[in-house]
Amino acid sequence: MSTDPMDGHNVISLMGIVFVAAVLAVGLTAYATITLVRMATGRTHSTSANPERAQASRTPRTPHALRATASLSGAGALVVYAWGALSLLAFDDTERGAACVRAEDPADVTTIDRYSATYVPLRFGCHAADGTTYSVGVPEYVNPAALTLTIAAAVLAGAAAALSSGRGLPARWRARARDRARP
Repeated sequence: MSTDPMDGHNVISLMGIVFVAAVLAVGLTAYATITLVRMATGRTHSTSANPERAQASRTPRTPHALRATASLSGAGALVVYAWGALSLLAFDDTERGAACVRAEDPADVTTIDRYSATYVPLRFGCHAADGTTYSVGVPEYVNPAALTLTIAAAVLAGAAAALSSGRGLPARWRARARDRARP
């Protein structure tokens, strides 16, 4: 990492973030789509050739739907974060000063003494000599949207894990699930 106060984000890092986020988002979306199509068509995840045995080993649909929704939420968080990284890629060195002037219209652009670049949250800031920081380069909705979608994905994945393992379920729900699973 450079100690120059006028440095911004590393272009290679931003390109890597965009590439990895795009690949992961496509993978998560594909997983969610396949899971939801299987649920809609009534296919089970069992590989048993015996239909009665496959029906008996069928798991409830809710954990699968929660996993698919968590995957879509995670993909959305990745896409929003990648969009912010793409915005910073388009924000080159020649635009920094002008963007800082437009951000909050400081009286004198020479009062900008340094820039700060962070990846989490994704941000490019212009620091004025009076201690004020102006955030530019990343759309305002990127960080809140990415955080909200990430939290939603984590909560949905946790709920799916709790329902799949049987822990966290009321005793009457576990008993009902055992009764349905018996031939």
